[in-house]
Amino acid sequence: MDIIKIQKLLKEAKMDGWLFTDFQGHDFITKEFLELGNRFCTRRLFYLIPAQGEPVKVLSAIEPLLLEHLPGKKILYQGIEGQKKVLSELLKPGMKIACQYSPGGNVPTISSMDAGLIEYLRTYGIEPVTSADLMQHFGAVLTEHQIETHRQAGVIIHKILTDTFSWIREKIDAGTYIDEYAMLQKMQELIRQENIYMDSPPFFGIDEHACDPGYEPNENDSKQIREGSRLIIDIAGRLPEEDAVYYDVSWCMNVGEKIEPEYKKWFQIVYDAREDARQFIQARLDEGETVRGYEVDRRLKERFEQLGCAQYLMHRTGHNIGHRCHGIGANLDDYETHDDRCLLPGTMFSIEPGLYTEKYGVRLEYDVHITSERETKVYGPVQDEILVI
Repeated sequence: MDIIKIQKLLKEAKMDGWLFTDFQGHDFITKEFLELGNRFCTRRLFYLIPAQGEPVKVLSAIEPLLLEHLPGKKILYQGIEGQKKVLSELLKPGMKIACQYSPGGNVPTISSMDAGLIEYLRTYGIEPVTSADLMQHFGAVLTEHQIETHRQAGVIIHKILTDTFSWIREKIDAGTYIDEYAMLQKMQELIRQENIYMDSPPFFGIDEHACDPGYEPNENDSKQIREGSRLIIDIAGRLPEEDAVYYDVSWCMNVGEKIEPEYKKWFQIVYDAREDARQFIQARLDEGETVRGYEVDRRLKERFEQLGCAQYLMHRTGHNIGHRCHGIGANLDDYETHDDRCLLPGTMFSIEPGLYTEKYGVRLEYDVHITSERETKVYGPVQDEILVI
């Protein structure tokens, strides 16, 4: 735990401290951030990192050793009255204390403190403020090694895609019947041959099934893949090692060179929107300004409204990417939530606008890394036209 870095960030944010608390493992962020592992508290614990000075561990006298692995002085309490006495000495009226909560529930990823606890903390006269942006510095800012694992995962994923498309073409040329479920089985076979971990199989759909962004192929409802079929695929994976970072992409394909003009039209609209989002982010960075997740999503929604196709939106523009495919950092979201967190240098996120009509589904996704030089970088191929299989 980098206490010096935390205190520097607290001072910059004009906060008086950062509070972590848990009871019976309910707070998943505290459990992970404080590296509690199998340690289990049956009485509430508190860990306060002040903007200056030594951290403080507040523990029940019955469980005095739970935080021995962390720096700071220890204060033991007995019973609820003892707990209140200790907290009243630490939490002074008017203090701004970072907590794992999001006003209005706007950022569910960070809301691990329950409402009752927030009410309790307010009785000490403090002002709980969200730790959402603070947390990004410790859970979403990636190292150079993590970026390299992302690159390596991308090479593997694009090999799997290339081999899958070759298989489709071979089967169709041979006159062999294939459908979505057969393709899923083939992809799983290819995945098993590679040094890659995926928390879920690839999502993809043929023709009208591509209009459902959450469609998962199954044995009983699979569409045939034939000449002229449209295909959308979303695939994500990481190397099977500690701290490896996901590579997550969505591509659109057509089986054969005869592509319907309407399909091309929707592809171009989504492609232009994706590029606009990246350019918008880069322009803000070039100007030395902050850009918040919701702003990017709102911009594309307004763009689609102007084009008369916002009714075909079904999801946000993008999500943070880390060791988990959907990481703890800022999402490009003003559709499913209102994510007002900043897009920080060192973080990575997907840009994946999608439109889904009754007949056509188009989503184009790549992963964007904001470097320490405030440049937006994509590691891997960028789709700029419908891929012909």
